[in-house]
Amino acid sequence: MKSTDVFVEILGCPADEMHEPVNADYICPFISERCVKRGHNTRDPFPVCTLWKQSGSGVNRVPSRPVIVCPKRFFTADIVGDILEHVWVGPYDREKIEAVREIKMGKIGNVDMVVCDTSTLPVLDKFVSVELQAIDITGSVSDAYTDHISQVVMERPPKYNFNTANVHKRYLTQLIKKGYFHSTWRKKIVAVVQDFLLESIRERVRFAATNPKDENTSIVFMSYSLDTSEKDEEGYYRLKLKEVVGTEHSVLMNAVVYETPPDREQFVEAIKRQL
Repeated sequence: MKSTDVFVEILGCPADEMHEPVNADYICPFISERCVKRGHNTRDPFPVCTLWKQSGSGVNRVPSRPVIVCPKRFFTADIVGDILEHVWVGPYDREKIEAVREIKMGKIGNVDMVVCDTSTLPVLDKFVSVELQAIDITGSVSDAYTDHISQVVMERPPKYNFNTANVHKRYLTQLIKKGYFHSTWRKKIVAVVQDFLLESIRERVRFAATNPKDENTSIVFMSYSLDTSEKDEEGYYRLKLKEVVGTEHSVLMNAVVYETPPDREQFVEAIKRQL
């Protein structure tokens, strides 16, 4: 297995084109700032944006699908334009639409971005909040990253996978809370995710979809696919909007809380095995 069978993008660039991120001072092209991610046993940034999901096992493992592991990667998408087209309610003047990042939202933390209409300032009544979510990994790719940067053959393939269970537990809980707050304001919050993650969420949590522009829709999932066969004008792989799905925070909450229960007899048998 080659290191480019593990890494899709490093510091925003296709992995086969980026072996010396230090020469770029680790500047992330998506935020125009130094990468803030850190790897194991290093003080240097760990600018891994996207990894390959593998299919098969052992020597037959092959890269099958790119999975974004850094939320800053989504900033290359036309998030504002897509929100205006698919989520925004009512007329607007595009020149008066602004996007601001990292806005504190009480004790629950920040929202990653807010798209707002500034035409009525000092009154600010029309806005949509945005949450970006990538996927954590289990295992480690640190040694493989070192081999890639050093341009040496990997001694052994790394063992890693994608921790969708943690995203379901942590991210959906936060999204429900923030969705509730936005519903009390009669506003919407958009969850920007990769198609891979939305598919995983919908497999685990069965929630009814609503029109993203409906007044009762408080949460909107906006999913993107990463096309590794096509690059944009700056040479980065292109993110493409794939699906926009609305729901209500109460519907999502009920779907999460009232999942289909596990089989009772299997649970009883597990108890017996411990006796």
